[in-house]
Amino acid sequence: MTFQQWSFFLLIPLFCLANASAEDGLATTRPEMKKRIEALKERTSRLSLPAPTAQELASGRSLVNNGRLRSIYLPPSWQSFVITGWGGSSARPPAGGTTSLLKTMEADPSYAFKTRLFWIVSRANDCRYCLGHQELKLKRVGMTDDQIASLDSRWDAFPTKEQAAIKVTRKLTVTPHLFGEKDLSELKQHFSEPEVIDIIYTVSRYNAVNRWTSATGIPQDQKFGGEAHSELDTPTSPEFASVPSIVIPTESKPRRAWESRDDVMTALKQAHVRTICVGLPTMEVAKNILAKDCPGTSPPVWFQAVANLPIALDAWGQRLAMAREGKTPTDLRILIAWVTARENRAWYAAGHARARYLASGGDESVLYSFADLEKGATPAKAEALRFAQKLTSTPHLIDDADVARLKEFFTDFEVAEIIQLTGDANAFDRFTEALRLPLEF
Repeated sequence: MTFQQWSFFLLIPLFCLANASAEDGLATTRPEMKKRIEALKERTSRLSLPAPTAQELASGRSLVNNGRLRSIYLPPSWQSFVITGWGGSSARPPAGGTTSLLKTMEADPSYAFKTRLFWIVSRANDCRYCLGHQELKLKRVGMTDDQIASLDSRWDAFPTKEQAAIKVTRKLTVTPHLFGEKDLSELKQHFSEPEVIDIIYTVSRYNAVNRWTSATGIPQDQKFGGEAHSELDTPTSPEFASVPSIVIPTESKPRRAWESRDDVMTALKQAHVRTICVGLPTMEVAKNILAKDCPGTSPPVWFQAVANLPIALDAWGQRLAMAREGKTPTDLRILIAWVTARENRAWYAAGHARARYLASGGDESVLYSFADLEKGATPAKAEALRFAQKLTSTPHLIDDADVARLKEFFTDFEVAEIIQLTGDANAFDRFTEALRLPLEF
């Protein structure tokens, strides 16, 4: 079974945000949210999603909309499995197919916990597709509708340590540029350092997942996990029917203007000498893991941080593939990484993007102001950078017109890559900056 065939059934489906329209606002209450995630079944994907072929139907594999869209538009090398299970476990399809796999995953003690964190990320990003999936998964593991509703408004219904994880998850999702050592310290009070790394990595990847389907706008699946019909607009108890969400972003302010060149250089210098906030696997462990793919290569610090996660080599391979392969211009890929890092104030990621840009012969004079970056770019690249900026800072405001403007300059395959690159860069920003990883150069 290939990755595309089974990824939907893993701890977290890798393709999960369909944003019907930014113009109808955020769903403040639970009944409003349910109505919108059910209505998503009727929307049209912003990238063409053809009906399953006879070959697909005969294959017997799961025909999930997000997985199908990804397999159609993205290079296979970009589709590695790069989200881990709790404690480093990695689910693979057992004998018996997807039903057995779901049961195996649901029995894992971390499954419900991580799914709740996915729900928080998706609600904060207005990820209606993901919310639908997480609602159904949480019900499958025995959560009542009122318990799920508590995620949106009453965090004190959960254990203290989980409340800490929920709080950190929301902040890292909505305001990564404000996430600091104090936030990480709060998490460390309740979880071991390997668990902290796992949580930060997983939440970061959830944010990438959201942005992929946020912009592609895929329709909600009609059924989930073998059900004939998965109903999402279910009744809400009076206790929660009018309670407002504390998860959704109440303000949609753009991030502050970019810092000057001098301020950026100061920040990069400080990132070079800062102290890591959690204990990482040793560099020797990272070297031994990386030697399985690239013998003799000295690992970057970000790889050291993920070295004990089972997805380490998958993450390495995907990152290299997204830098080297695909239909989009190399310089655009680098600049997307730079834009997301600047928006997120992610200085480790910014240092890497800047180094790549200069090594490719880019003009440094345009880097430090977004307006200069726009002026120095072609109309096509300027549009892509504006899109990346918006998808980074306000993913819940992406609408049909944003993607339509991209499609004036790029093919659907290139648009898909721009979306994926932006989402992946947002995950890299969050992971590396939340841990305060030191810049290598």
